[in-house]
Amino acid sequence: MSKEWIIEVLGDLRGFAKTNGLPSLASQLEEAMVVAVTEIAQTAPPPEAERNGAKARRLVGTAG
Repeated sequence: MSKEWIIEVLGDLRGFAKTNGLPSLASQLEEAMVVAVTEIAQTAPPPEAERNGAKARRLVGTAG
């Protein structure tokens, strides 16, 4: 989740571009947002893996 701030920043820049008559830049920023969402999703562990990892850490912590 620490990487998701970039999507908000790109959205703000896209809004600025639209408001200030920069349609090509707005379009490019939209594409950059899609790339950012895709790459962040690929690097984030799936929710099930996070739960399983937490469960494994609890079990290991209590096994000793």
